[in-house]
Amino acid sequence: MPDGPIDYLAEFERTAAEFAAVLDQADPASEVPACPGWTLADLALHVGSGQRWAASILLSGTSQRVPEVLRTTISWSDWYAGTTAALAAAIRAVDPDEPCWNFAPVAQYAGFWSRRRMHETAIHLVDAVQAGVAPDGQAASGLAVVPAALAADGVDEVFGVFLPRMLARRVAPAVTRRIGVRATDTGDEWTLTPVSEGDPPQVERGAAAGEAVVSGTAAELDLCLWKRLPGSVLTVEGDQAVASAFLAGRATP
Repeated sequence: MPDGPIDYLAEFERTAAEFAAVLDQADPASEVPACPGWTLADLALHVGSGQRWAASILLSGTSQRVPEVLRTTISWSDWYAGTTAALAAAIRAVDPDEPCWNFAPVAQYAGFWSRRRMHETAIHLVDAVQAGVAPDGQAASGLAVVPAALAADGVDEVFGVFLPRMLARRVAPAVTRRIGVRATDTGDEWTLTPVSEGDPPQVERGAAAGEAVVSGTAAELDLCLWKRLPGSVLTVEGDQAVASAFLAGRATP
């Protein structure tokens, strides 16, 4: 994890600007490999409507319906930039310590949303990059667009927010054996230990230990957990079967 606190709003606005730039340059009909059946236009609609949804939650403090969006004839990048501005304004208008609904079985405060939408935007920026073509003509991995410190925080969010959420949605647990996770570039390490059935695993930060330890850069770990990269990019120490089962599990939606 970074030495100092992450400015989630600033990182959200930076990442969202990069996403808008991709939309401005790319063919909106391009297919998105990580989201079968979706085009870049579908991706823009998903992320932009999510930003409007989060803004409405922040301003009301309560659960809201995802809006049914009717986009006008403006470009996708301009429309998306408008939703970014709306969410950024809502984040600035609400103190992060103010009580506010969120979808996860975690503390219900407004500060949840700046972090969540920053990571949501980063993962979908990866999707947009993977839908394009790198200068050498090869499909881009998207690794370069997620800075290491943000990626490490993204891994921590998966463990602290999405593992409990997936269990609450009655998805089979991703952690069934004790496993360690190590970010080789940031030095962050986690140990995940299953507890009683139906409860999220115990998450210990500071040392990676278990029947298996999976290692990679923070961005590789983050994208593997979100199924944007294959688990084969990671290094495994210990029981390969335990590591494979963890990486194949659904830690995220």
